[in-house]
Amino acid sequence: MCYVDYKKVTWRVIPTATPEVIRHCSKCNRKMPFYCSEKFRMNGNNTRIDVWIIYKCTKCDTTLKLTIMKGIKPHDIPREMFDQFTYNDAALAWRYAFDRDFMKRNACVVDCSGVGYRVEGFDPRDLEQPLHVHLRSEYVFELKLGTLLAGVMSISVGKLRGIIKEGLITTDPPCDIVKHRIKTDLELFIRPTAISF
Repeated sequence: MCYVDYKKVTWRVIPTATPEVIRHCSKCNRKMPFYCSEKFRMNGNNTRIDVWIIYKCTKCDTTLKLTIMKGIKPHDIPREMFDQFTYNDAALAWRYAFDRDFMKRNACVVDCSGVGYRVEGFDPRDLEQPLHVHLRSEYVFELKLGTLLAGVMSISVGKLRGIIKEGLITTDPPCDIVKHRIKTDLELFIRPTAISF
C-alpha cells in the first residue's frame, strides 16, 4: 500500500445563530417560530426561585419562557451559574438553545433551517495536499457532512458523491459521508485529486 503523508488540520464548525423553536404564540394565535433572546429571568424569594430562558416570537415579539429550574433553593445553584443567569451570559444561553433534551422538556420543536455556520481553521490552499481533518462541532444543529464538504470544496453534492465513490474522501469512524449529521468529533481524510482547480 502506498504511504500517504497527510497534513493534519482542525476544522471547527461554528454556528452563526441559534435555532428557532416552534410554539403556539398567544398573540398570533397560531404556532410561530421564536428566537432566543440570550436573556434569562429569575423570580422568587430568598427560599425558592424559578429560572427561565426567554424566547421571542419572530413576528410580534411575544415572550416565551422556557423553564430551566423551578422551585430551587438559591444556594443549590452553583455560584458561577447563578452569576451567568444574573448577567445574561450568552454562551450559557447558546448551550440551552442547542440542547435537544431541554427543548423536549419544554415541549418545543426545534427548527435549525435558519442556522448558518462558518468553518474556523479552513484554508482552501490546504486542499492541494493530502489532508487529515479533525472535524469538531460544539453544537448539534442538523448540519450534514456532505453539505459542509460540498460548501468548502465549492462543488455540487452530486460531484461529491462521485469523489466519495472513488475513495478519495474517507472518515474515521466510517459513515455515510453525504447523509451523516455532524454530532461529535470526526476524522476526515481527503486526497488532493478530489479537487478540481
